Amino acid sequence: MKECPIMTNIAGADVKIGVHPNNHSLFVLRRTGILEGILQEHGAAVAWVDYEDGAGTPQKLAAGEIDFGGTGATPPLTGQASGIDLVYVAISEPRPASGALVVRTDSPVNSIADLKGRRVALAEGSWQTSFLITALDQHGLAYKDIERIDLSRGGDDALVAGEVEAWIGNDPQLAALQRDGAVRTLLPVAPFISHRSVWFASRDFATNRPEILDAVVSALQRSDAWVREHHREAAEIFARDLPDWPSIDAWEDALRRRPWGLHPVSQDFVSEQQRVADLFARQGLLSRPITVADAVLAPTAALRRVTA
Repeated sequence: MKECPIMTNIAGADVKIGVHPNNHSLFVLRRTGILEGILQEHGAAVAWVDYEDGAGTPQKLAAGEIDFGGTGATPPLTGQASGIDLVYVAISEPRPASGALVVRTDSPVNSIADLKGRRVALAEGSWQTSFLITALDQHGLAYKDIERIDLSRGGDDALVAGEVEAWIGNDPQLAALQRDGAVRTLLPVAPFISHRSVWFASRDFATNRPEILDAVVSALQRSDAWVREHHREAAEIFARDLPDWPSIDAWEDALRRRPWGLHPVSQDFVSEQQRVADLFARQGLLSRPITVADAVLAPTAALRRVTA
């Protein structure tokens, strides 16, 4: 795929899109020119806003820095609870292979109960929080029963170095350690959360610029379809632009084992989000209880075509 020059000029942009390395779909889309081509038909322009920590995406929506972004399932929950007027736009299929609670291969830890009082690395506020609190709860433990080490980057290194007993792994770092045989899975993601990508927007943008929102969704569908057929080429993009991250081979492993494509927000997903939100509220991780369904947007035209 031929890449186009990246435009980041905020002034005059019809849509401002947040991009961080852990939303792989948006990371690729930013580099393809697909959205720019679609927006030309509307006489519109996009500005790309780069940042590192996906957990801060709702705050960027609230501040008007971006109109649209993508993360795992936790940030929209904490954003909604803090009063940010966001709406869910789309979700991916479940990503059961793209994350896990892992320990070193030779670790004496053999169950989640063994982690009580021990150090676990994770990116607080990311999907990993939803996974960990749900897994702990289903094993009769509370979030406070473990010592959480907040590492949005470097959790893999901390685990290998013995600085923590366990790490909630995320691709491509997880794929790299698994490729090397350095870790074993203590708990997979699948029984606890579906671990989907989630795309959301400010309600103001979504309701006032529906044609632009649909253009973004359409572009993401096309970009994801390209990745699905070109894993190695996509891996080269990540390895080139994130030189301090794992190798091309680890990236290719990671991209091959995750689903691609956007889907309408399903009732199953809303129910899962509500269960997690209620658990967060009970354990004091949300400032107030929320009703997830209040933040669900009707599917755009591009998403309606998925289910037609």
